[in-house]
Amino acid sequence: MSPSAGAGRDAWMSLILGGAAGTLLMWSYAVIAKLNPSKTLVEILRERMGKIVGTILSFLYVWYFIHLASLVMRDFGEFICTTTYLETPMVVVIGLFAIVLLYTVNSGIEVMGRLSELLVPVIPIAIFIISFSLITVHDFTDILPILENGFEPVLKATFGAITFPFGEMVVFLMLFPHLNRKEKLVKVVLSTILSTLMGLCVFFRDLFVIGGDLIKRSTFIPHLTSLLIPEFNVEPLLDINLLIGGGIKISVCVYAAAKGLCQITGSRDYKNFTRAILTFGVVLALWAFDNVLDLFDWTQKVYGLYAVPFQIIIPLLLLLLSLIRQNRPSDAGAEDKSGSNAETADA
Repeated sequence: MSPSAGAGRDAWMSLILGGAAGTLLMWSYAVIAKLNPSKTLVEILRERMGKIVGTILSFLYVWYFIHLASLVMRDFGEFICTTTYLETPMVVVIGLFAIVLLYTVNSGIEVMGRLSELLVPVIPIAIFIISFSLITVHDFTDILPILENGFEPVLKATFGAITFPFGEMVVFLMLFPHLNRKEKLVKVVLSTILSTLMGLCVFFRDLFVIGGDLIKRSTFIPHLTSLLIPEFNVEPLLDINLLIGGGIKISVCVYAAAKGLCQITGSRDYKNFTRAILTFGVVLALWAFDNVLDLFDWTQKVYGLYAVPFQIIIPLLLLLLSLIRQNRPSDAGAEDKSGSNAETADA
């Protein structure tokens, strides 16, 4: 799915601008985590904004994480049922996927992390294989004309690229306390740079193969591109990429929501909530949209505005409050030190 498809052949500009803004967002999340060591997003909200306001915002974030997980489930279900298992009901596909993810999340954050470390390298390898297979059908003139419709579509698509997927990394504020080497936390911003480069690679491949007009009108762009590979079926590679990326993303969101509820309610074990959260996520994924066009229309027109408070406004406010709080003790310490020096001089 391309968050910048609305810009057509100029979407590469939106990806670059969105990646730059996403890098700044990820840097701000990392700074928030460093200023509040060993604290999750829920704990930071309740400490910086007060118990009442912080708890309300924490519940809203739990809802956002569950909703985000349900959106990814629906994306997964729509793709599989549209391209691979045409006769299989979507509830079966999403339900079976959710059962596997329940086992993954309940296995713990370390298992999720090591599983990601093992599987994520498959994604760029699959991208390379598909791109290399299409090297003979490229038309490099499809990038022209540049800015045919002006810069406004690029700006709109840039906003979409910021909120999906880069801004969604706010969920990692629930995971950062588990890092062993917190002194290297800021280096996680490299993930946004690598993601941007992979996105550009995929976009240029699709653009040079099917052209800008089809990119604007297609539903699942990489799938359409892969169908043009002669005598080579790469659909399983696309399915594998979606299983890995979608599975990890849903697992992280479910874990974050369960951990948040655990801290809000004072429960000892987040696993008490995972089954209920995944069940609700499956129901929400099936109930929220009538079809794939309805899903895409909501994503393009509503999701950006809906996500901005969770991804940008509240985190930036937390960053400001954390910076102010950090400076206060040093100021007080300086005053105490000057006061003690004055008393010593008087004596």
